[in-house]
Amino acid sequence: MKRKIRSSKTVSLKIALIYIVISLIWIFLTDGLLDKFGLMNNVWINIGKGSLFVIANAFLLYRLILKNFKGIEDSEHQLHTLIDAMPDFVNFKDKHGRWIKANKFALELFDIKGVPFKGKKDSELANYTDFYREALLYCEESDKEVWIENKMIRCEEIIPQPDGEEKIFDTIKVPLFHSNGERKGLVVIGRDITDRKKVEKRLAENEQLYRSLFENNADAVCTLDLYGYVQSMNEAAERLIGFDKDEVIGKAFRDFVVKEDLNKVLSHFKQAIQAESLTTELRIIHKEGHYVTLSVKDVPIIINNKLEGIFVIARDITDLKKNEEVIRKSDKLSVVGELASAVAHEIRNPLTSLKGFLQLFQAESSENKRYFEIMLSEIDRINFIVSEFMVLSKPQAVSYQEKNINLLLMDVITLLKTIAIVKSIDISTEFETDLPHIKCEENQIKQVFINLLKNAIEAVPHGGKIDVKVKLLEDQILVSFCDNGCGIPKKLIKKLGEPFYTTKEKGTGLGLMVSYKIVEEHQGNIEIMSEENKGTVVEVTLPVGGEFNL
Repeated sequence: MKRKIRSSKTVSLKIALIYIVISLIWIFLTDGLLDKFGLMNNVWINIGKGSLFVIANAFLLYRLILKNFKGIEDSEHQLHTLIDAMPDFVNFKDKHGRWIKANKFALELFDIKGVPFKGKKDSELANYTDFYREALLYCEESDKEVWIENKMIRCEEIIPQPDGEEKIFDTIKVPLFHSNGERKGLVVIGRDITDRKKVEKRLAENEQLYRSLFENNADAVCTLDLYGYVQSMNEAAERLIGFDKDEVIGKAFRDFVVKEDLNKVLSHFKQAIQAESLTTELRIIHKEGHYVTLSVKDVPIIINNKLEGIFVIARDITDLKKNEEVIRKSDKLSVVGELASAVAHEIRNPLTSLKGFLQLFQAESSENKRYFEIMLSEIDRINFIVSEFMVLSKPQAVSYQEKNINLLLMDVITLLKTIAIVKSIDISTEFETDLPHIKCEENQIKQVFINLLKNAIEAVPHGGKIDVKVKLLEDQILVSFCDNGCGIPKKLIKKLGEPFYTTKEKGTGLGLMVSYKIVEEHQGNIEIMSEENKGTVVEVTLPVGGEFNL
């Protein structure tokens, strides 16, 4: 538009200059000729000269103006062609809201193609179309807001379609004013953003779907950047690790991994950033300090064929691993039980014969008595091992009775006290009084306490100390054996109770296994805590009273 105004001014200036130059030339030339021939005072000649000048100038001006108007018409034609070719709604209105110009898109949009729209308001055009009537009336009301605001406004307008769909337009309305502030007209331009809005809606829905899946997932989920730093995490991950997300986001994932598993985690992370999906098991450190065993799957985050990060999906398998360990031990017990059932009786029969003949030879011979004693002792040891095997075979027919646990422990301590005295070991007791009775098989529970106390005596050095305590914990009784012996390495504690596993030079590994089995059959539990060079604590919990499924 500015270019057109500048062009019009240039043409006008050219016309004025040409007019001045031609006028001056005509005056000087004609006046000079008339003066030379003495015709200067002839009235009719002067009248003819002036008339000819007017006609010539009129013709020249006509040609110049015609050429200028043709240029303007060409420019307007180009402008109309451009506007009609635009994929946007374009409409020019006068100060009263009457349509002046509109492109094909606008006419087709409101189904008023072929309608004489010039000079008509939106409300008048609404009479030409039933379907778009409300839309046109709304446009007129919307125009009023522009004049009230007295400035350009931008808004989204929804135009319903005959097929039931809707078209959404990003509409700009620009008011035009004369130099004195009076209204001049209104320019309305609207771009169809229906497809863009649909895409934005789908993106928003996908974002909500992803967020819902992420936040409400039963598994712990977090995202890492390519350097292994936590970018986000869901509530399940917060519960799993014990930390709030604000305490974790921005920190390295490796900071929460157990040291022994760190190399494995780093190796898997390197593979994951090569766009490989991997699954592994690792242990993390809970906020409260204990370890949590996880099954972890690393999933690459790929956006536009570019790796942007890693999804870490984790599930707590701590209890599962414990159950697997219980099953593994139970399987071993089952194997040992089958072995015991198959060979125990076969071993005992020849042992009885051997022991009988040895005793007969011992009675008849006064020589080599020491050898006889050693052989009889070893036969008794074999017999003892077979007896422990028998406990692991088929369930024994036992009679559960209510017993005072303090009395059972005192019997065991009295039995083993002489062994402790030999090593100058002090056995102290701390029993709560008035404890409820436990329902148990007396000899089996005594066997458990003998095994545990005997282990403590063997582990404690000369002059050591053993504390035996009994106290009530709600509906259970806790018996603890605490010694200041050499302790047990942590990596070995989990193996205790397995068949034939022992830390003693002459042990069989059956005593503790039998103890585990007996306590389990009494619906109790044995827990061992130990620290090297400081000592060991063994806790036995047994239910008060109760019924047993025998």
